[in-house]
Order: sequence, then C-alpha cells, then structure tokens
Amino acid sequence: MRVTVALLIGAVIGALDGVGIFWVPEEPYKVEIFLGATLKGLLVGLITALSLNAESHWWQGLVYGLLYGFAFALVVFLAKGGLKSKDAPFVVPFGIVAGAATGLLVVKFAIRH
Repeated sequence: MRVTVALLIGAVIGALDGVGIFWVPEEPYKVEIFLGATLKGLLVGLITALSLNAESHWWQGLVYGLLYGFAFALVVFLAKGGLKSKDAPFVVPFGIVAGAATGLLVVKFAIRH
C-alpha cells in the first residue's frame, strides 16, 4: 500500500468537496470549512486504504469509500445541527459521492496489486 498516494487522493477529493464554500457569501469561516473538508477527505482516503489489501477489487474500494465517506459526512451533519441546519442536509450526499470516488481511486492507485 502506498500511504502517501492514499493521503493525497483523499486530500484532493476532500478539497474538491470543500471548495464550494468559497461561493457562499454569507459564510464567515470559509478557510476553516475548506481545511476541515480536506482533512475529512484525507482521513477517508487513509481509512479506506487501511481496509484494503492487494487482492481487493474495485467494488470493495467503492464500498469502503462509500461507507467511510457516509460516516464522516454524518458526523459533520450531526455537528452542524442535523435537519435544523439549512446547509447540513447537503453534506451527506456529497460525502457519500466523494467517499465512493476516493475508494475507487485508492484501490486503483494506492493499493499494490
């Protein structure tokens, strides 16, 4: 396993997930949210890579990434107030998609076959 590649994949996907905050004019904590999204992606990439081995298939990377992406997005969703927050419901679907993409890329580029 290439840990550095898994971390890089997760960080890039997380940054892409969080960059949209810069288009929200009323948000005062843009940089902090962007860094949090990047860190969240980095952790999803790392945990996904640690869950896979050399015999893992693409669908296993997808499932693990989806699962961990959902779990981390759920944490953010609940921390932001759940359904009471106007922004939080969008966190979970994007977290699932970003996690699935991270899992696919990790199994393809960070796991030695």
